[in-house]
Amino acid sequence: MKRALFFIIAFFSAISCEADPGRIYTAPDNNAQGGIDGSAPAELTHAIAINRDREHVYLAGLADGGHAFHFAHLPVGKYDLVLVTKNGAVYEGLALGDSTDSLSAVSAKHLQERISLADSFFNRYTIHRTGIDGDRILAFVERIRDKTILKQSGEKLDANLRRLEIIELQQATDDWQMVTTRHIYREDEPISENPPFFKHFYFSALGNIRVVDTVKDLGALSLPKNNP
Repeated sequence: MKRALFFIIAFFSAISCEADPGRIYTAPDNNAQGGIDGSAPAELTHAIAINRDREHVYLAGLADGGHAFHFAHLPVGKYDLVLVTKNGAVYEGLALGDSTDSLSAVSAKHLQERISLADSFFNRYTIHRTGIDGDRILAFVERIRDKTILKQSGEKLDANLRRLEIIELQQATDDWQMVTTRHIYREDEPISENPPFFKHFYFSALGNIRVVDTVKDLGALSLPKNNP
Protein backbone atom coordinates (compact mmCIF):
# COMPACT_ATOMS: atom_id res chain seq x y z
CA MET A 1 0.00 0.00 0.00
CA LYS A 2 2.79 2.44 0.93
CA ARG A 3 4.67 1.63 -2.26
CA ALA A 4 1.56 2.26 -4.35
CA LEU A 5 0.91 5.54 -2.56
CA PHE A 6 4.50 6.64 -3.24
CA PHE A 7 4.10 6.13 -6.99
CA ILE A 8 0.75 7.94 -7.02
CA ILE A 9 2.30 10.96 -5.28
CA ALA A 10 5.33 10.89 -7.60
CA PHE A 11 3.07 10.69 -10.67
CA PHE A 12 0.95 13.69 -9.72
CA SER A 13 4.03 15.66 -8.70
CA ALA A 14 5.51 15.06 -12.14
CA ILE A 15 2.45 16.17 -14.07
CA SER A 16 1.86 19.29 -12.00
CA CYS A 17 5.37 20.58 -11.32
CA GLU A 18 5.63 23.70 -13.44
CA ALA A 19 7.86 26.56 -12.41
CA ASP A 20 5.77 28.81 -10.16
CA PRO A 21 8.28 31.09 -8.43
CA GLY A 22 5.56 33.42 -7.21
CA ARG A 23 4.54 30.86 -4.60
CA ILE A 24 8.04 30.77 -3.10
CA TYR A 25 8.42 34.38 -2.06
CA THR A 26 6.95 36.19 0.93
CA ALA A 27 5.02 39.38 0.27
CA PRO A 28 6.69 42.50 1.72
CA ASP A 29 5.16 43.93 4.89
CA ASN A 30 3.91 47.40 3.92
CA ASN A 31 4.06 48.45 7.58
CA ALA A 32 7.80 47.67 7.79
CA GLN A 33 10.25 50.44 6.95
CA GLY A 34 13.40 48.31 6.71
CA GLY A 35 15.15 47.25 3.53
CA ILE A 36 18.43 46.29 1.89
CA ASP A 37 20.12 47.98 -1.07
CA GLY A 38 23.23 46.93 -2.95
CA SER A 39 24.88 46.51 -6.30
CA ALA A 40 26.99 43.81 -7.92
CA PRO A 41 29.55 43.81 -10.74
CA ALA A 42 27.76 40.91 -12.43
CA GLU A 43 24.30 41.17 -13.99
CA LEU A 44 21.77 39.54 -11.67
CA THR A 45 18.61 37.65 -12.47
CA HIS A 46 17.60 37.18 -8.81
CA ALA A 47 18.49 38.71 -5.46
CA ILE A 48 16.94 36.75 -2.59
CA ALA A 49 16.81 37.51 1.15
CA ILE A 50 16.18 34.69 3.62
CA ASN A 51 15.12 35.44 7.19
CA ARG A 52 16.90 33.41 9.88
CA ASP A 53 13.80 31.32 10.51
CA ARG A 54 13.95 30.27 6.83
CA GLU A 55 10.19 30.60 6.66
CA HIS A 56 10.26 34.02 5.01
CA VAL A 57 12.00 34.50 1.67
CA TYR A 58 11.92 37.82 -0.18
CA LEU A 59 12.70 38.70 -3.79
CA ALA A 60 14.35 42.04 -4.57
CA GLY A 61 13.54 44.44 -7.33
CA LEU A 62 16.40 44.88 -9.82
CA ALA A 63 17.60 48.07 -11.52
CA ASP A 64 20.59 49.39 -13.49
CA GLY A 65 20.48 46.54 -15.99
CA GLY A 66 20.35 43.92 -13.25
CA HIS A 67 23.37 45.25 -11.35
CA ALA A 68 21.47 46.92 -8.49
CA PHE A 69 18.98 45.30 -6.11
CA HIS A 70 16.50 46.70 -3.60
CA PHE A 71 14.52 44.90 -0.91
CA ALA A 72 11.69 47.07 0.38
CA HIS A 73 9.43 46.70 3.44
CA LEU A 74 11.46 44.04 5.22
CA PRO A 75 10.45 43.26 8.81
CA VAL A 76 13.06 43.72 11.56
CA GLY A 77 15.42 40.76 11.68
CA LYS A 78 18.61 39.18 10.36
CA TYR A 79 18.86 38.15 6.73
CA ASP A 80 21.17 36.15 4.50
CA LEU A 81 21.32 36.92 0.78
CA VAL A 82 21.58 34.71 -2.29
CA LEU A 83 22.47 36.32 -5.63
CA VAL A 84 21.99 34.52 -8.94
CA THR A 85 23.79 35.94 -11.97
CA LYS A 86 22.86 35.86 -15.62
CA ASN A 87 26.08 34.01 -16.47
CA GLY A 88 25.20 31.06 -14.23
CA ALA A 89 26.78 31.73 -10.85
CA VAL A 90 25.25 31.77 -7.37
CA TYR A 91 26.72 33.79 -4.49
CA GLU A 92 25.44 33.17 -0.96
CA GLY A 93 26.08 34.10 2.65
CA LEU A 94 23.78 31.54 4.27
CA ALA A 95 24.19 30.77 7.96
CA LEU A 96 24.39 26.99 7.76
CA GLY A 97 26.56 26.22 10.79
CA ASP A 98 30.06 24.84 11.31
CA SER A 99 32.05 22.77 8.84
CA THR A 100 30.90 19.18 8.29
CA ASP A 101 34.45 17.95 7.60
CA SER A 102 34.40 16.05 10.90
CA LEU A 103 31.58 13.73 9.79
CA SER A 104 32.53 10.08 9.53
CA ALA A 105 32.64 8.54 6.06
CA VAL A 106 29.50 6.53 6.82
CA SER A 107 27.60 9.55 8.11
CA ALA A 108 28.64 11.67 5.11
CA LYS A 109 27.56 8.90 2.74
CA HIS A 110 24.15 8.64 4.39
CA LEU A 111 23.77 12.42 4.21
CA GLN A 112 24.31 12.31 0.46
CA GLU A 113 21.80 9.48 0.13
CA ARG A 114 19.08 11.25 2.11
CA ILE A 115 19.43 14.44 0.07
CA SER A 116 19.48 12.47 -3.17
CA LEU A 117 16.28 10.60 -2.29
CA ALA A 118 14.41 13.61 -0.90
CA ASP A 119 12.91 14.58 -4.27
CA SER A 120 12.88 12.02 -7.07
CA PHE A 121 11.18 14.40 -9.53
CA PHE A 122 14.51 16.15 -10.12
CA ASN A 123 16.88 13.73 -11.83
CA ARG A 124 20.10 15.62 -10.99
CA TYR A 125 21.33 17.44 -7.89
CA THR A 126 24.42 18.91 -6.29
CA ILE A 127 25.13 19.95 -2.70
CA HIS A 128 26.79 23.36 -2.82
CA ARG A 129 27.52 23.68 0.90
CA THR A 130 26.60 22.14 4.26
CA GLY A 131 26.90 23.21 7.87
CA ILE A 132 26.38 21.42 11.17
CA ASP A 133 24.77 22.87 14.30
CA GLY A 134 24.50 20.38 17.16
CA ASP A 135 22.58 17.37 15.92
CA ARG A 136 21.28 18.94 12.73
CA ILE A 137 22.70 19.78 9.34
CA LEU A 138 21.66 22.51 6.93
CA ALA A 139 22.41 21.93 3.26
CA PHE A 140 22.25 24.37 0.34
CA VAL A 141 21.18 22.21 -2.60
CA GLU A 142 20.56 22.74 -6.29
CA ARG A 143 18.35 20.40 -8.32
CA ILE A 144 17.73 20.15 -12.05
CA ARG A 145 15.14 18.25 -14.05
CA ASP A 146 16.17 17.92 -17.69
CA LYS A 147 13.69 15.16 -18.51
CA THR A 148 10.12 15.47 -19.77
CA ILE A 149 7.86 17.69 -17.67
CA LEU A 150 4.09 17.68 -18.13
CA LYS A 151 1.77 20.53 -17.27
CA GLN A 152 -1.46 19.95 -15.34
CA SER A 153 -3.25 19.97 -18.71
CA GLY A 154 -1.13 17.04 -19.85
CA GLU A 155 0.81 19.18 -22.34
CA LYS A 156 4.59 18.97 -22.38
CA LEU A 157 6.43 21.86 -20.76
CA ASP A 158 9.07 22.86 -23.27
CA ALA A 159 11.69 23.65 -20.64
CA ASN A 160 14.08 22.32 -18.04
CA LEU A 161 13.51 23.15 -14.37
CA ARG A 162 16.07 24.36 -11.83
CA ARG A 163 15.57 24.77 -8.07
CA LEU A 164 17.60 26.01 -5.10
CA GLU A 165 16.63 24.96 -1.57
CA ILE A 166 17.85 24.87 2.02
CA ILE A 167 17.33 21.47 3.63
CA GLU A 168 17.37 20.78 7.37
CA LEU A 169 18.27 17.24 8.46
CA GLN A 170 18.26 15.77 11.95
CA GLN A 171 20.88 13.27 13.09
CA ALA A 172 19.84 9.72 13.95
CA THR A 173 23.00 7.78 14.99
CA ASP A 174 25.10 7.79 11.79
CA ASP A 175 22.09 8.44 9.55
CA TRP A 176 19.99 11.53 8.81
CA GLN A 177 16.30 12.33 8.58
CA MET A 178 15.01 15.27 6.55
CA VAL A 179 13.02 17.66 8.76
CA THR A 180 12.17 20.55 6.43
CA THR A 181 13.13 22.05 3.11
CA ARG A 182 12.68 25.67 2.04
CA HIS A 183 12.68 26.40 -1.68
CA ILE A 184 14.26 29.76 -2.47
CA TYR A 185 14.47 29.67 -6.29
CA ARG A 186 12.58 27.75 -8.96
CA GLU A 187 12.73 28.69 -12.63
CA ASP A 188 12.23 27.00 -15.96
CA GLU A 189 14.97 27.28 -18.59
CA PRO A 190 15.37 26.52 -22.28
CA ILE A 191 15.80 22.80 -22.91
CA SER A 192 19.42 21.74 -23.19
CA GLU A 193 21.20 18.45 -22.75
CA ASN A 194 22.96 18.02 -19.40
CA PRO A 195 22.86 21.73 -18.37
CA PRO A 196 25.60 22.69 -15.89
CA PHE A 197 24.88 23.49 -12.27
CA PHE A 198 25.42 27.04 -11.07
CA LYS A 199 29.00 27.91 -10.26
CA HIS A 200 28.91 28.35 -6.49
CA PHE A 201 30.62 30.98 -4.32
CA TYR A 202 30.31 31.52 -0.58
CA PHE A 203 30.65 35.22 0.33
CA SER A 204 30.38 36.03 4.03
CA ALA A 205 29.45 39.69 3.39
CA LEU A 206 26.08 38.45 2.11
CA GLY A 207 25.21 36.95 5.50
CA ASN A 208 24.09 38.12 8.94
CA ILE A 209 22.64 41.41 7.67
CA ARG A 210 20.65 43.11 10.41
CA VAL A 211 17.62 45.10 9.29
CA VAL A 212 15.83 47.52 11.62
CA ASP A 213 13.54 50.36 10.55
CA THR A 214 15.76 51.88 7.88
CA VAL A 215 17.26 50.72 4.58
CA LYS A 216 20.63 48.99 4.97
CA ASP A 217 22.92 50.03 2.10
CA LEU A 218 25.56 47.40 1.30
CA GLY A 219 27.10 49.59 -1.39
CA ALA A 220 28.98 48.10 -4.33
CA LEU A 221 29.78 44.47 -3.54
CA SER A 222 33.12 43.06 -4.65
CA LEU A 223 32.07 39.50 -5.36
CA PRO A 224 34.78 36.82 -5.20
CA LYS A 225 36.00 35.25 -8.41
CA ASN A 226 37.06 32.04 -6.74
CA ASN A 227 35.78 30.01 -3.79
CA PRO A 228 37.67 30.87 -0.58
